[in-house]
Amino acid sequence: MKTRIHIGLAVSNLEASRKFYAALFGASPTKVKDDYANWRLDEPALHLALVQSPEHARGANPVRHFGVELFADADLKGWRERVAQTGLSLRDEEEVICCYAKSDKFWAKDPDGNEWEFWVRLEEADAMKGESAATGEQCCAPAPAAKAESACCTPAQKTEAQAADQGCC
Repeated sequence: MKTRIHIGLAVSNLEASRKFYAALFGASPTKVKDDYANWRLDEPALHLALVQSPEHARGANPVRHFGVELFADADLKGWRERVAQTGLSLRDEEEVICCYAKSDKFWAKDPDGNEWEFWVRLEEADAMKGESAATGEQCCAPAPAAKAESACCTPAQKTEAQAADQGCC
């Protein structure tokens, strides 16, 4: 059975995001509209849809990273070299302990702050996380962004239900 994962992302700037994802995946979108673009990829098996929605793109969504597991060092090197040639900014990690595995990986961040992780598992590990020998970055997550002070983050001004309804804090 052939399958393809679907991810839908709200983006604040469709054109900037189209350029990022075309560079990241080495492919033009399959479909493009004024407020929408999608890729139907075989490698990785992914249907990625971008929807122009600035009001939702940088919201309180806790899902801020996605990954592509590769199974050979040569594949990781090939992906990294191809993506680097596009000029995207990349962050490398070597022999990092994350999710009970030691891996080599690289990361790329889209215009709305979503990070894409490409990795090869080197071996299993006894710990959930450790520091990267190369960068000191922590497991599976970008550094937490500083929260902007806003009315919804002030408990005296908003009830817990109102804050949850608005997706704040």
